[in-house]
Amino acid sequence: MKKIVPILFVVAFFAIGAFLASCKSSGSKSNPMSPAPGADVTITITGINGSSSFSPNPATVKMGQTVAWKNNGGTDHTATADGGAFDTHDIPNTATSSPITMSATGSFGYHCTIHPSMTGTLNVTP
Repeated sequence: MKKIVPILFVVAFFAIGAFLASCKSSGSKSNPMSPAPGADVTITITGINGSSSFSPNPATVKMGQTVAWKNNGGTDHTATADGGAFDTHDIPNTATSSPITMSATGSFGYHCTIHPSMTGTLNVTP
C-alpha cells in the first residue's frame, strides 16, 4: 500500500502538468483564415467598410469544405450569398457563425443583409 500512494501522486502530478501545458496560450496573433471550431476556413468580419468588410476578400475554399464567419465588426452582421446559396443569419459581435458546407463550385458574391454596403466574394474551387 505504501508504494501505491507515491505512484498515484506522481501520475496525478504529471496529469495536472499536461493539462496546464495544454491550456497555455501561444500568444500569437489570430490568422483570419484559421478555422473556427468545426470549420475548415474562417472569414473575419471587420466592420462596415464596403468591400474591405470581410477578411480575406476574396476568400477561396475547396468544394466540400466548411466556412464560418467570425464577427469582429462591433455590431450584428450577416454573410448572405447574393443568389441565396448560403446565409449565416445574424452573427452577434464577437460570435462565429455555424459552419456552412460549400457544395458547389463557383464565385459567390455575398453581403451583410443588415448593412448592404458590406460585400465579399467567396471562390469555391473543385
